[in-house]
Amino acid sequence: MKQRRFSKGIITLVFLLSVSLFTLFANASTAYAAGTPKLNVKTKAIVKGKDYALKVYNLSETQTVTFTVKDEDIASVDETGVVTALSIGTTVVTAVIEDSESAEPVVLECKVTVGPPALFILFSRLEREMVVGQRSLMSWMIAPLNTVELPKFSSSAPEVASVSAGGIVTAKSAGTAYIFAQLDNGHFGACRITVSEALELIDEPEEASVTDVAEASEIEDATEPVEVEEEKSPSTFADFLINLNANFTNGDNTSENTGADTAQ
Repeated sequence: MKQRRFSKGIITLVFLLSVSLFTLFANASTAYAAGTPKLNVKTKAIVKGKDYALKVYNLSETQTVTFTVKDEDIASVDETGVVTALSIGTTVVTAVIEDSESAEPVVLECKVTVGPPALFILFSRLEREMVVGQRSLMSWMIAPLNTVELPKFSSSAPEVASVSAGGIVTAKSAGTAYIFAQLDNGHFGACRITVSEALELIDEPEEASVTDVAEASEIEDATEPVEVEEEKSPSTFADFLINLNANFTNGDNTSENTGADTAQ
């Protein structure tokens, strides 16, 4: 009799523990699903005349969102969170989240910078060589200085050299590919990428003997010095861009905005 009562007590205890654990995990899952409300971005640069949709994540069924903008001359925002860039400058878009089950609203902010569209873009190098497996961030120059537009990258032969949205080129196979950086106005820059197989290690040359060094010294002494005309250094790529920019924008707006051109 005592053994049966003991067994029933154990079963009851296990049942209660199971129910408690199930309730605990259910509450935790609900809290995780709801989470804390947050915006998809905290800062955003938008080209004048373009739109961007702000989104609020982790909203519950009892929460509602109201969007407002601090400076309506710079940008506007509709009830769904779509921001329209109106004029150059910086403003703040605020999302106020109210909950019918809570008296305290949640306030989220996004800093919005409106800039002009880009006029033209050029790669700092028109040609470059890479080996299979190498990765490199392209370097480009864009005008005007205060543009917030980013180019759209593409490759003429992705199987030879692919390029990411941020301008990182990956050499995949031997061959030639052209990397393009295009603006919304249709202007683009291009760089020719020549990819070759990885070079094999070359055997180190044998050390020269004392006799070889002596003979080389005698030949050098018997040879008359040859005057070498100093090569004039060509104009730099930067000079070319300065002249191009002066002709393009009358010297008012042009500037340089380059990425790092380092091989990884």
